[in-house]
Formats: sequence, C-alpha cells, structure tokens
Amino acid sequence: MAGIAGILGTDNGELAQMLDKMRYRGPHETWTNREQGVNIGCLELNVGGDVKPVSHHASDGKRDVTLDGRVYNPEKGSMSDAEAVLHLYDKYGVGFAKKLDGDFACAISDGGQMILARDWVGIKPLYYGHSDGRLCFASEAKALVGIADDVKEFPPGYVYSSELGFQRFKSEAVETPEFENYEQGKKVVRELLMEAVEKRMKDNAVGGVLLSGGLDSSLIIYMAHEIKADIECFTVSMEGGQDLPLAKDVTKYLGIKHHILMFGEKEIKEILPLAIHHQEMYEESCVHGAIANFIAGRFVSPHTKCVLTGEGADEFFAGYDGQFRQGSNPEEVASIVDRLINVAHNTALQRLDRLNAANSYESRTPFLDSKVMDFSMKIPMKHKIHGEEQSGKWIVRQAFEGCLPEHIIYQTKRFFAQGSGVAYIMRAQAEKEISQSELEEFNKVEGHPYLSSVEELYYYRIFKKTFPKPAFDRLVGRWDPLRPAFFRELEKAV
Repeated sequence: MAGIAGILGTDNGELAQMLDKMRYRGPHETWTNREQGVNIGCLELNVGGDVKPVSHHASDGKRDVTLDGRVYNPEKGSMSDAEAVLHLYDKYGVGFAKKLDGDFACAISDGGQMILARDWVGIKPLYYGHSDGRLCFASEAKALVGIADDVKEFPPGYVYSSELGFQRFKSEAVETPEFENYEQGKKVVRELLMEAVEKRMKDNAVGGVLLSGGLDSSLIIYMAHEIKADIECFTVSMEGGQDLPLAKDVTKYLGIKHHILMFGEKEIKEILPLAIHHQEMYEESCVHGAIANFIAGRFVSPHTKCVLTGEGADEFFAGYDGQFRQGSNPEEVASIVDRLINVAHNTALQRLDRLNAANSYESRTPFLDSKVMDFSMKIPMKHKIHGEEQSGKWIVRQAFEGCLPEHIIYQTKRFFAQGSGVAYIMRAQAEKEISQSELEEFNKVEGHPYLSSVEELYYYRIFKKTFPKPAFDRLVGRWDPLRPAFFRELEKAV
C-alpha cells in the first residue's frame, strides 16, 4: 500500500496538496522528486516483517519510480518492489508493464518523460486530469479535487508515456498449464492458490486474515494456517449477522485465535459519511459493504499493517450467483461473468483499496494472483457453475473439499453487508431521510446520474460534499443499475 501522485509540467505546490489529501495511504514517509518538468511523489506505508521500509520508490541516478503495489517476479531477488519495476523498465522500456507479476500503479520519470502504468485488472487505483495544460495523476480521485476538472480513471491494462500516449498491453508476466480434464483442473487450482498465499506471506509482513465466514476468506485462512500455524484472524459483525457463526466454526475447526468486534446502529451512523468520503462511491451495494470494511480496518490496524483477504474469487470463479442467474442461456451467463470481472476495478476492488487505505493498512489478495487469474480464464464455465442450482465457484469448492467442514465449503453466497447485518439498518436509515418522490424528481433532471433507490440518493448527497464537480459522478462504477432491486428480493427470501 502506498499513495502516489505527480505532475507533468510546472509544480506550483499542487503535488504537496495532492499528497496531503491522501496522507493516510502512507503515513510513514513522504518522498518527492522533481526533475526536468516531471514531478512525482510517494506516501510510504511500512508494513513490517522483512519488507524494506522504503519499498515504493526508487532511483538509479537517471530514472526515478514511485509505485503503489507489490511485485512478485522471481527475478526480484533482494530488490524492493520499486527497484524491481525500475529493473524491468531498464530491460524492456515501456514494455515493462506487461512483464510485471503483481498488482501495481506506478509512475516513472525518465529524462523529462513521464510513464504511467496500471495492472490489467485494476487492483491498484490511478486517476488523472489536466490543469493549465499539465497532466496530473494521483492514487485517489479526491486528491485531484480543486486541481483538475476533467478527472478520469486511468484504464486498467494500459501504459502511458508523454511521448507515445496511451497504449494497451497484454500481460506476459506468467504462464499457466493447460489441463485435459476436470480432475487436473481442480489440482491446478489448489496448487496455484496455495502458491499465491505462500508468496504473499514470504516476507513475514502478513499478520492476519480478514475472515467474514464466507467461503473465500475461510479458504484463505485455511491456506494461511497451513503455512503459518499461529496465524490469527479478524471478524466484525452485528448481533444476528449470518456470517459470524460460520466464522466461529472455521476458527474452532482450525484452532485459530479469533478476534471479534461487534458493532451496532450507532457506529453505522458515525461511519457512513467517512466511508463514502474515502470510498469515493455512492452505489448502494458498495456503500453497504463499506461500513463493515471500514470498521474492520479500524479493528485490524492496531494489530497489524498487512492482512490477507478473499477478494477476487467471486469475479474470477463465478461467485456472484445473483447476477449470473439472470442469464437466460450459457452465452448470457458467460457475458455477465465477464462483465463482473471488467467492472471489478471500480466496484469491489475500489472499495477494498480505499477502506484499507483509510485505516493505513495493506491487504493482499491471493485470488487476484496473476497465475490464479490467468488459469481461471482457461476454466470452462461448466466447471465454475454447477448443476441445476447453478452453484458458483464449484471447482474451487471441490478443490478444497475435506479441508474445512462441508457446510463451510458448500455454503451459499451472501454479500458482505448482508452477512454482517448492515444492509437492513442502512436502508431504514435512508428511508427516514429521503422519499420516493424526491428520487423520482432527481432522476428527471437532465445531467443527473440515474439513481436506483432512495438509498443511493441519500448516499449521493453525502458524496457530493467531497466531489462537487460532475466529472466525479462519472467515476462511480456499478455492477448493474438494477442490482439494488435484486438485493431487496434476495433479502425477502432470507
């Protein structure tokens, strides 16, 4: 975790302003470099373990780099993450991005040229805009408020240079095996996930696992426990939350120390404006999840600055059954699953990044490992979604069958806010403040974003306090404009 920012052109003090607006991303050190009209800066978060205290910026005397992310290339050796980026840039030029194995957003200063790049999934954030003809960039959109009006999200899977402009790249960082049958596929999935967890724990920085009680985080704690027997986990929940009993079952089964924090309506009201400010979103389901994520961050941060999470499994192994079941044929189902992958960078992954950053800690995501993602794209949909009930993540469940109790492996999908008990209270709170007629009038106004519920209008009004310009509205992603209605139907059935 780090915060990065920069300006191509004269810096009139804006670089310091941008960095100051997101100081929490890296409170341990602030680094800046100004050379030949390229001004870049970094906010460094020291996560401990064997990680070098300065791992997100580097210089070789001619070029400078600042990085948000982690690099896992085998040739990294004893280099820091930022040094590894500079090494690959030295070897491949602007082609370095397609050779990077990891999650990254980075900036390189090279002889008056500025190069920007972002990983192909968009695990790490990056935004850019212009001010008086200068190109400005930052890890968070809020850093550009008052500095650039035409703020846009830097697209995942692109590299930019001031000489060549935007260029899309196809990752060549890893190779994964082909497989002939389902049994081979299961074996590879398990091996790659174990390898992904192991390499994220290799530097001894990981101090725990965020455990919701759902399948994905339960598998992560199982694998982490296989590598480090005294690993601990953290769970937040409301009274009556559906996930907490399952989380307790997992920790009891594995014999793991379990930190639990209970919260209630008072904390939700206190945290809501903070969560929206940090998350930079007003989409209903993302805001639901933000509350528990934010509280979890506050809870975890005093214990450790680095945890593992289960993010990414739903996208790459077809876990969002509420969405893909809306497909009327295999082609539509596959299209929905692909879309969920393509929008992850400004839905679930944005939420994860911002709420980690807000509490100054780093999460690592084994399901978003380059090899795991690459192999997942080779798996036929029939191995991910199984049977008449259309059970998602089937190959993952079967790959780890017997490792955890059966009711954990074969549990149904619950969204984080639903499982923790947050969603119901937030809906009631919004309905006290906003009427259906207010929503209908809002949606009639040309230029307003279309909002799907009174909740979204409630959240949108909070969002506009930080992001008054229309350009910031367009940065907010969503899974599906009809998703809030789907949520309500789902909850009626519970």
